[in-house]
Amino acid sequence: MTALVTDIVNATGQLEAAILDVTAANSSVLVCSKSMKAKAKLLPQVLVEHYPELSWIETELRGVFETCSHAIDRKSVNPVVAKAAISIAEEYRQVIDELKSRN
Repeated sequence: MTALVTDIVNATGQLEAAILDVTAANSSVLVCSKSMKAKAKLLPQVLVEHYPELSWIETELRGVFETCSHAIDRKSVNPVVAKAAISIAEEYRQVIDELKSRN
């Protein structure tokens, strides 16, 4: 895998962990056995169920997970798309981490 694919996977993994942390979702049942495509649908939905005020980021979160899935499948990704996905993943991970500190 290229370095950018690895970077997307890492950023998406951190985003996934943040979502699981603030939603208290059981990662072994909910996500671990799921493909990245399934996570793209499931994780943003779980987050919005717990925090309806974050519905505005649901579509973009799906996009980040879908970009990661495509990058893994193709073992490559457009550098501009990769940087955008990584940036969005990091930004929303910070938003989610702020939820944790408020609770």
